[in-house]
Amino acid sequence: MFEKSLTDLIRGIRANKKNEQKYIAVCLQEIRNEVKANDPDIKAMAIAKLTYLQMLGYDMSWASFHIVEVMSSSKILQKRAGYLAAAQSFQQDTDVLMLTTNLIKKDLASPTALEIGIAINGLSQIVTPDLARDLCQDLVAMLNHSRPYIRKKVVLVLYKVFLKFPEALRLSFPRVKEKLEDPDPSVVSAVVSVICELARKNPRNYLSLAPQLYKLLTTSNNNWMLIKIIKLFASLTPLEPRLIKKLLHPLTSLIQTTPATSLLYECIYTVISGGFLEAAGESSHALAATCTNKLRRFLEDPDQNLKYVGLLAMGKMLSTHPKLVAEHKDIILECIDDDDLSIRLRALDLVVGMVNRKNVMDIVKRLVSHLVPPSASMLGSTESSAVLDPVYRTDIINRILFVCSQNQYHNITNFEWYINILVGITYASGVNVGESLTSQLMDVSVRVKSVRPFSVKQMCRLLSDKEFLETVKKRESNIEVLSAAAWICGEYCSFLDDVPSTLECLLTPTASKLPVKVQSIYVHNIMKIYAFWVTELISQWNDEVQTEFLKVTRVLRDKIDMFAQSLDLEVQERSGNAKVIFTLILDTVSAANTDSIYPPLVLQGLPELFFIYELNPVAPKAQKKVPVPEGLDLDAWIYEPLPDLVADHDSDSVSADTNFDNTHKSRSKKKSKKSKEYESDNDEAVSKRRNARLEAHRNDPYYILGGNSEKKRPALLEVDDDVESIPIVELSLDNFDFSAKGKKKSGKKKNSRALTPPPMPVYAEEEMPENAAESGSEEESKKKNRATYTKKSARDIFASDDSGLNNVDLSTPLGDDEKFPQIKTYGSPEEARRREEARVKAARKEQRSLAESKANGDTHKSTKKSSKEGTKKAKKTSEKKSKKSKKSEKVQPPPQDNSSNKVEEVPYATLADDMRYALVERKENRVAVQHELLKNEHVEVKYTLHLEDKKVDGEPIVAIKFSIENKAAGLILPKLHMEFIQSFDMKLLEGEQESGVASVSETFELQIGEKVDCVGVFAIQGNARRGLCLRGDINYDVEGSSVLHQHPLEISLPVSLFIKDEPTIDPTQFSALLAEHGDEFDYHGNVTIGIPITPDLSVEQSLIHALETVTNTTGLQVVEVVPGAASLYGQSVQNVQVAGLLKYILATEEDVQTATMTIDLKCTDDGFLEGLIHELSFINMPIA
Repeated sequence: MFEKSLTDLIRGIRANKKNEQKYIAVCLQEIRNEVKANDPDIKAMAIAKLTYLQMLGYDMSWASFHIVEVMSSSKILQKRAGYLAAAQSFQQDTDVLMLTTNLIKKDLASPTALEIGIAINGLSQIVTPDLARDLCQDLVAMLNHSRPYIRKKVVLVLYKVFLKFPEALRLSFPRVKEKLEDPDPSVVSAVVSVICELARKNPRNYLSLAPQLYKLLTTSNNNWMLIKIIKLFASLTPLEPRLIKKLLHPLTSLIQTTPATSLLYECIYTVISGGFLEAAGESSHALAATCTNKLRRFLEDPDQNLKYVGLLAMGKMLSTHPKLVAEHKDIILECIDDDDLSIRLRALDLVVGMVNRKNVMDIVKRLVSHLVPPSASMLGSTESSAVLDPVYRTDIINRILFVCSQNQYHNITNFEWYINILVGITYASGVNVGESLTSQLMDVSVRVKSVRPFSVKQMCRLLSDKEFLETVKKRESNIEVLSAAAWICGEYCSFLDDVPSTLECLLTPTASKLPVKVQSIYVHNIMKIYAFWVTELISQWNDEVQTEFLKVTRVLRDKIDMFAQSLDLEVQERSGNAKVIFTLILDTVSAANTDSIYPPLVLQGLPELFFIYELNPVAPKAQKKVPVPEGLDLDAWIYEPLPDLVADHDSDSVSADTNFDNTHKSRSKKKSKKSKEYESDNDEAVSKRRNARLEAHRNDPYYILGGNSEKKRPALLEVDDDVESIPIVELSLDNFDFSAKGKKKSGKKKNSRALTPPPMPVYAEEEMPENAAESGSEEESKKKNRATYTKKSARDIFASDDSGLNNVDLSTPLGDDEKFPQIKTYGSPEEARRREEARVKAARKEQRSLAESKANGDTHKSTKKSSKEGTKKAKKTSEKKSKKSKKSEKVQPPPQDNSSNKVEEVPYATLADDMRYALVERKENRVAVQHELLKNEHVEVKYTLHLEDKKVDGEPIVAIKFSIENKAAGLILPKLHMEFIQSFDMKLLEGEQESGVASVSETFELQIGEKVDCVGVFAIQGNARRGLCLRGDINYDVEGSSVLHQHPLEISLPVSLFIKDEPTIDPTQFSALLAEHGDEFDYHGNVTIGIPITPDLSVEQSLIHALETVTNTTGLQVVEVVPGAASLYGQSVQNVQVAGLLKYILATEEDVQTATMTIDLKCTDDGFLEGLIHELSFINMPIA
């Protein structure tokens, strides 16, 4: 009577906010005692309180059996609390779920509708494949229940049953179909909802329901059911196009008359996406206009959700009726300025699709206004954060570049305006989009001849902008654009107004701080501009010109040295070449006759190095149109590769080409004797070629040897990420030009005048290969296809695994043998255990009697045969014949009759069965062993290895639990922490350990005699192999001492740790694996282990114990046991496979029995096999 109620628990938690954890711990202990009480009221209240605590994050899986007890209560309130607790805490693998089958069947047969409803609600949350199989027949029978409330719930829960037990769908679908004509509308609505969900993946099964669904569509007034029906028809119309004409009239009527916004949107969306507009014929345009007008109401509505779905539907219509969508450009452009970022993005999708030659400038100006708003004071807080968001600004810039460059700049008529836009974005983007801008500037300048003078002028102003050069260290700077500026000025230097000033801009001291890619382009184009300047001076050569020329050349030679100090090899090489050219010209011109009016020949030949050919754009399909020369077979080898060269290449490479099967087989460990001899004869030649190749690579300055050099990287630049540091620039969108950034504006106002149409652009001729002919599909490709701006779609987080339902075929009638499965009756666990023991004993007895009878029969037939022949006959009686018997015979030592010490083999025909059943009965799980890592007078560290079931980014996870104990006598260790070296094989994952467990990276204070546990979770990035280890240090201070104690740590990870615990495989699958993929097991190894034989145990028991030790140590699975041998298999979490054959050799020497175990292993990975052999070599075979 003094127990806390649920209300008391909630009040107590609120009253103990400072000590909430302590208070809840006390309550949990009280609940543990209350659930054991005999009073059902106390037990039900305890479960209710535990359910509340479970919602706060506390585990209640320990009380699953008590939950079932409360579920079986006869009181409604207690039963409801039990089902609620089960729905919240039970998982698919909860062991007590098997006890609920009869309980739920009983509740489903209750005369009280409330109890039935509670059971159905709970079943929908805890249903498993077994429960679905056992209860589906009862649920289908309840479809005829007298209460509509029950029929509705049964229909809905059947969907969950179908997901877990797909076979029930085919058996119960006729009964579910009948409920479409149920007199109660709620039942019909439930059936439609279930069918709509089932038809999402496999709609073909439900085409037969079209007449009934059409009747409901035209007669029902339930808007929500009509939405489901329309969605269902949208999935059926692609399979049956005749439905479109049938549904066109009722859908058009609903669009024009329904006041329900949700139903209106669903009708419009179905008409757009279901192909109704194409099938409407002459009325297609009118129907599309009606849809767009209705969608405009969505965009004008203040509800943000309606505005968003309206924009989505408009986007669907854009591909088929762009003109109708363009009529609503005003309201769409208003959505671009909406405070909601998601609505902005959807409106931008529409705006990008509406771009044409007439409106491209207006739309781009509108988009540019989002990059640089008119004034920061005019922005609200929400809009300001959206405008300054780097992701949003990057998306805006990508859309601008997309709409302007699509279809080979089809929408651009004024390319000077576009160059201004690109330069303006360079200054005002606020994000790093330099590579995209560089590509656009260069592409436009190459393709459009008429814009080259203007482009060169703008690029010169960009190169001379000192304020822009100072932004080189900022993260959001678009400094890469300078590479395009330098390239354009160098390629089209004939349009330069002042060549020396341009060279001075390229050789400014700030250029040494630019990225190396920009520096290399700077150096190259300095030479091109210099060569053009030489061309101009040749025509007016005299003494004065020569003097000025020598002076400028000396300055260029001296300033080019700053690029020679660059860390980049290409910049160094280009600057070195340029300096040599300048020096050669200076020497030649200085030595020339000063009285000559002709310049030296070296100056006359310099321009031909850069301007002998004109650079033209390449046509998009030029590569496809290259004619193949007659008689050339592109698929044939030019020279047949030599086998030894290919094999040598494969041995040096990391991964071989799997297409060369013959080469791969030549490297297999199962070569014939001839191939071995051939390979050994050529080892010396192969070694010479390899050494010569490595020597050539070592002397090649352009070849970087792997692992021998570390690439030096400059330190990361410190960037001020303050938003306030982004410059706010006043722009005029009518004349978007940032070229005069930082200069004072004139006070004169510009006269407003009409823009004169720009002259028609002159395009450069696109280059095509010789003899290129138009293909048959050339005319079709010339048609203008509307491009769309798309982004990568995210994964659907609500997607469920219902693949089993896709394989159910409802088109064929049920057969006579298709019936609901009969429920299986479960006996008590004790009874099941007794039956299993009796079966195993009977089978063992039968096998032993059969083996003894055969052994006696063989002895009577031939008493003079040796023990070796007897062993052969015993092996022939087993299921495994032929190869395995012969292999096991080969390892048997022959009898030595002439020796004084006779060796006699012991027959073990019955060992196979004894071993098989003993392993079944005595199979033990692999127990994690605690290893000692460090022990001294101050501290003792032990660790345990555990392979986690989960993976992170496809990499296996190993958890290492450390136990650290203070061993210092009467002293405290105030600061103790461990540090581990990061390597390419292992990476420490922070925060992956279980809640409440300390991390290995924490710092501990160990009191006298205190012991702490911590866990480190590591991702294994390298392959499991011998030598895989974790290295680190442990550092600690000792109280009263100033010495920092540091000790190295090294933890070896055995390869057996990565073998899966249960790689279930039976002998048939094992044989098929070796037959089909035996050539993949390239690597072989074997090990021999001695088995101690003691008088306390029989030989059979000793062998069984030895096999158990091997399997428990390595994790390998025993696939099959035959007399004297056993087959083993294992698979690692990194998909490395191991197959093995274990053989016993029993012998008696001077009346002393000895036993050895030989294990032959084959593996798909060399390093894994080496590690496994190493572990078996040092296995400790204890005496049982």
